[in-house]
Amino acid sequence: MTDHLPIRPDPESETLRTHPSGPMSGINEASVRRYLAYLEHSIENGTKWAAFEPNGEALWARVRTSVTDLLTTEWHSGMLQGTAAEQAFFVRCDQTTMTQNDLDNGRLNIVIGVAPVKPAEFVIINIGQWTAGHKP
Repeated sequence: MTDHLPIRPDPESETLRTHPSGPMSGINEASVRRYLAYLEHSIENGTKWAAFEPNGEALWARVRTSVTDLLTTEWHSGMLQGTAAEQAFFVRCDQTTMTQNDLDNGRLNIVIGVAPVKPAEFVIINIGQWTAGHKP
């Protein structure tokens, strides 16, 4: 559902190693960090339309489908490991990812797990969006 996705970074480029701090601090390969940043950015931008939708089951299903479509393409392209999509990623956007306070205040939370080819471990990405019910 995204209109424009950034160019995917090269997963084979391992010449640059850094020691970041923050949510990706355990990931040393710069190319993997760039790939995860690309995924996070693409998903955030690709779900901005949720800001105009009421926060409920129908929205959650559409968000799961949208993110699953993107990650399935990434898996088919060889960017995620696993012999089945279920081994390569998961997408959760339902009542288990949001509190009642989130729902009351129009906050949409998406929890995504991906298994990039390198570093061969599962990485969790959390995305939050405001929905039509947002109360500033």
